[in-house]
Amino acid sequence: MATDRTQLPPGRYGPAPSPGRRRAGLVVAALAVLVALAWVVWAGLGQASADVRWSDVGFVIRGDTSVDVTYDVGKDKAATVVCTLKALDRNKTAVGIAQVTVGPADAKVTRRTDAVRTSAQAVTGVVDRCAVAP
Repeated sequence: MATDRTQLPPGRYGPAPSPGRRRAGLVVAALAVLVALAWVVWAGLGQASADVRWSDVGFVIRGDTSVDVTYDVGKDKAATVVCTLKALDRNKTAVGIAQVTVGPADAKVTRRTDAVRTSAQAVTGVVDRCAVAP
C-alpha cells in the first residue's frame, strides 16, 4: 500500500505561495547573501592591511628618572610612524610617557631603544601603541 508523501494535508499549511511571491522571496534571499558576502570581503581586506605592528623586546630601568624601552616596529619601509612608550610603576600607573617618531628605514622591521623620562621609580617600560603619521 503506497501513499503519496509529497501531498500535504489540505488546509494544514495555508495556501501555496504564488509564483510571484516565491520569486520575491528568492530575490530578497539572494540580496541578503550578496550583502553578507560584500561585508565579509570588505572586513577581510581591512584586517589584512594592518599598517604598523610592534612588539616589546625589553627594558632597562635607569633609576628613578628614566627607563630604556627596546622594541621592534614593523611597517612599510617608506612610512613614518609615531609610537607612544609608557613607563609604569608597581601599581601599573603611568609614571612616564614618550612619543617617538620612527621614520623611513631600509628594512620592514626596525629595532629601537628609546628612553622614557619618569616622575617616579618605574618597574617596566612598554610600547602603548604605534600609528602611521599623517
